[in-house]
Amino acid sequence: MQAGTLELEVERMVHGGAALARKPGGEIVLVTGAIPGERVLARVEPKRGVWLGRTLGVLRSVPERVPAPAHPGLDYGFMTYEKQLQLKREVVIDSLRRARGATGAEPEVPPVRPAPREWAYRDVIQPATSHAGLGYRRPNSGDVVVLGEDPTASDAVNAAWRLAVELRAHMAAGAHELVIRANDTGEALLAIVSSAPARKLLPLAHALVNAGIAGVVGAQHDPRGRFRRGVERLAGRRTIMQRFGTLDLTVNASSFAQPNSGAASALYGTLAQWAGGGDHAWELFAGGGAIAFHLAPRFTTVTAVEMDRGAIARGEADAERLGLANVSFLRADARTAPLPADADVVVVDPPRAGLAAALRADIAAARVPRLLYVSCDAATWARDVADLEQKGYALARALPHDFYPHTHHIELLSELVLT
Repeated sequence: MQAGTLELEVERMVHGGAALARKPGGEIVLVTGAIPGERVLARVEPKRGVWLGRTLGVLRSVPERVPAPAHPGLDYGFMTYEKQLQLKREVVIDSLRRARGATGAEPEVPPVRPAPREWAYRDVIQPATSHAGLGYRRPNSGDVVVLGEDPTASDAVNAAWRLAVELRAHMAAGAHELVIRANDTGEALLAIVSSAPARKLLPLAHALVNAGIAGVVGAQHDPRGRFRRGVERLAGRRTIMQRFGTLDLTVNASSFAQPNSGAASALYGTLAQWAGGGDHAWELFAGGGAIAFHLAPRFTTVTAVEMDRGAIARGEADAERLGLANVSFLRADARTAPLPADADVVVVDPPRAGLAAALRADIAAARVPRLLYVSCDAATWARDVADLEQKGYALARALPHDFYPHTHHIELLSELVLT
């Protein structure tokens, strides 16, 4: 098996941002930068038993091809937005079909709900640093493509980006990347991920706050993850408020909150409608409680299960501020927390790895009557749905949402009911 250059007929898009093509002998090649229906010239090489390809040139294009953006992370950015939505739906269908196998029911998936904004939709970004400025690393490379701003980021985020470059934040001692979060009112927070001691970042942090950044924290660089060693406040505030739906919730630069608040608001609203009402709603992987708070007006009691102490602290403060006395947080591992016998509905919003096999078994054993499943990964969602169908559940409905235009990522809201 040797690397080389081949002409490929592109058949269909698959999960992960690549398209499927075949070598002359029939071997599958997963090629990036290509659209189904095109003929491309690609550099192909074997990797872990799979042929991977990278498009070098387009020999026959489809009408939906557009010039690719400079941002190297936008792996769907070379096609029209309408085509992106079409292909994302096809990937969801293909994932569910493959997970169910030959005997499974044919998937019924509605069109993808578009993001409220095609560009300027992100409230938080994580640009890499270089001596020339800020940008993003090429896939499978340490090379940083320097940009003047991020076309997917909100105006407030880009304003903070420009200020960070102006004050040479990218040149901070040992800086690896920045995290910039901003809200709809223009307030921005900045995290500097650096190998330098926090004290060396203090002058820069105070300069950033004096120039208009709401708050700056420092995080020691760790190859396992940007915030594995925690954060330290350097100057200004730790948090700002961000609106999700009708609620203003507390967010910071170092913890997870949906990066596209507009798209998330739409999903949360639909989820609340699907949830209906009742005595008790139970949410796993609750984070700071955004979903739980949207369920609060419809249920007598809402229990939010979360492991992270910081997320719980923010959630409890938000619940008190919003007067949501019927929402309580339970600190526990969502993968092993006992499921209640009285829950009318259980909501899960797991990380990309999806639901662990043991948790799927626990859900089935507890005979949870209805499960609302929010997923950010079509493949693990399809695996979990197929397994739960084997355990006595039926997929009542699913609605894909586009949170990240110009990328392959897709968000899914689905409902499973016990049969």
